[in-house]
Amino acid sequence: MNILIPNIEAKIDKKLKSLQLYPQITPHSFFKKYTKSKHRYFSPCKNQEGSLFGFYARCHNNKDAKKKFIQEINFLNSIKETESLINNSIPKIVRWKKENDFEWMLRKYVEGKTLGSSRKLTFPLERKTISQLAFLISEIKKIKLKQSSNLKLKKFVLKNYLSESLYANLSKKKIIPSLLSRKSIKNINSAMPLLEKENHYISQGDLNLGNIIIDKKNNPWLIDWELIHLNNFAYDIGYLWAHLWEVKREFRQKLILEYIKHLDKNELLKFKKLLPIVASYLSLGGICIKHSKEKKIKLEKRRIFYVRLLTNCLKSFEELVRT
Repeated sequence: MNILIPNIEAKIDKKLKSLQLYPQITPHSFFKKYTKSKHRYFSPCKNQEGSLFGFYARCHNNKDAKKKFIQEINFLNSIKETESLINNSIPKIVRWKKENDFEWMLRKYVEGKTLGSSRKLTFPLERKTISQLAFLISEIKKIKLKQSSNLKLKKFVLKNYLSESLYANLSKKKIIPSLLSRKSIKNINSAMPLLEKENHYISQGDLNLGNIIIDKKNNPWLIDWELIHLNNFAYDIGYLWAHLWEVKREFRQKLILEYIKHLDKNELLKFKKLLPIVASYLSLGGICIKHSKEKKIKLEKRRIFYVRLLTNCLKSFEELVRT
């Protein structure tokens, strides 16, 4: 159950006033709308000079929310010291503080629109913007933080890719064929040495449409790094791609085809082996999840897509990309 920090609305309001920030969404309006569903407060804010910033504050009273918030602060502070190209496409942190019982941060505000919500695009993208997005995602794997960084990242737990009990349960319920289940597990097991070897790249961890902003010049920006961890370099692009089941196939294809243009031959060989494993893992989530108040016809449509995706993970790379 999500429990709010005691008096968090008043505390955020007091902090905004002390910073002389004027929020577009007041804490009162925010908590009235979202009650306990949002784990952190966010609003664009103007300062006295009229400049816009994004203000975030933790509002859920639990260790996990605190850990994620501090982890993002540490990442944004650490990346300021790097020379990676991606540094220019992540809104910079300006100020932050750990208060007695909550944390807040102020970052550069990017004027634009999120790429979408849930699994639907907000607006159609030009090929140029898709190419820029693919390039930006390919740059994530190049992030190298200094050893002095306060950021201590955990590695993705590789046994999660196997999910043998979940495969068995889905087969038992006849949601996926038992043969598909057995072949998938065998395929993942055979890829384990590569997964273990490649499990060291920084991963954004939650690269959904809502965490990608397209600014007024059609440039993409990546936000919300609270789930950052170490994984293989196919995870972020695979996460975005596999979650777009409601988006037209042409967009998904373009995204992958543009992405692989930024891989060298050795990386491409690895990517062709890694993407099917990442996609099969994400397919299980797509098959199993049940959204509240979701219509049965939409549930069945989503399951059909993800069973097809899981099936194509065992086929050629070209067939997988065409899913």
